[in-house]
Amino acid sequence: MNKYKVVIDTNVILSGLKSKNGNSYKLLKLIPEEKFVVCVSVPLILEYESVLLKSLNILGLT
Repeated sequence: MNKYKVVIDTNVILSGLKSKNGNSYKLLKLIPEEKFVVCVSVPLILEYESVLLKSLNILGLT
């Protein structure tokens, strides 16, 4: 069976890490179950890093 290829927007990752109550969190929880293939690029990873590093205090991460 072919799996869907998905690009996860930076805002979805940020929202999913902020709250366990929304669909963004539910989507992130599905990643380890390999229900779909997450597609990324180097520029996208750099965007994830930039946004998440700015949000460490909001997320309660170190």
